[in-house]
Amino acid sequence: MEAVINITAPIFLLILMGFLAVRYAFIPQNAVAGLSRFVLYLALPALIFTKLSSMELNEVLHFDYIAVYAVGGLISFTVTVLLSWRLLKSNLVDAGVRGVGATMSNSAFIGFPILLQFFDTPLTQAFLMSLMVENIILMPICLIFIETMLGKSESNGKSLFLVVLKRITTNPLLITLVTGLIFTVFDLSLPSFVGRGLDLLAAAAASAALIVIGGSLVGVSIRGQWPPILLAAFGKLVLFPIVVTLLLLLVPNMPNDLKIAVVIFAAVPMFSSYPIICGEYGARSFCASTLLITTVLSFFTLSVLLRFFV
Repeated sequence: MEAVINITAPIFLLILMGFLAVRYAFIPQNAVAGLSRFVLYLALPALIFTKLSSMELNEVLHFDYIAVYAVGGLISFTVTVLLSWRLLKSNLVDAGVRGVGATMSNSAFIGFPILLQFFDTPLTQAFLMSLMVENIILMPICLIFIETMLGKSESNGKSLFLVVLKRITTNPLLITLVTGLIFTVFDLSLPSFVGRGLDLLAAAAASAALIVIGGSLVGVSIRGQWPPILLAAFGKLVLFPIVVTLLLLLVPNMPNDLKIAVVIFAAVPMFSSYPIICGEYGARSFCASTLLITTVLSFFTLSVLLRFFV
């Protein structure tokens, strides 16, 4: 158990430090947004690019990993929506919002830092494939479902397509992923001084991301009914990783390290922009409350999960 604590404790210690730093104004609360943009637009892209551009293409893409993660996410979304609709008697828009919470992982800010702690050599390819699945497959399908349930007419179908397309094409992590793949395919390289600069940026990615998570939780209050909050938390922290674990039985030849990584990504809490994206559907308070509860609970669920891998 000590080995597990040594993996999870540093992650949540930095989250706690971020929370306390913002709570007691060592870091201004309005600076959290800027720090978040630093991580999303500079540190993480530098990390992705430096790792990806140095890999062979066959090391980056494992289609069994992509299939397991995508199918697991879609099953988690579907089951959460159905339980919310039939069991909690929610409308399908609210059910879809809860399904998003149970499906979209915080791969960048929590998942990858856990990989850095767990593996001697971080599985960057697993992180990259998870980002691809989340942003190209899962998020568009979730948004299309919610928008459809809102009763959008056919005349608005084009605008919905443009909204989804914009989310994909303006995502800095996906842009970096594509750029890194181009460098990999064509065996391109940057000048050494540029590479060293990117390495310095990449080194700040994990720690800054965790500080952002903690700072983002300041001022969040728990509002709303407990059953839907716990349903979304259960879907994200328990259902998704269980489904992925069962799906792994269908791909026995997948490398063991990738099996561990895909379960970890499925088991981390929902993405930190959950209240922003789903707040457009009148659920900002619910999403913020769910994000807080799920992030706190994930310390215990991830500790239990990692106990099986150590």
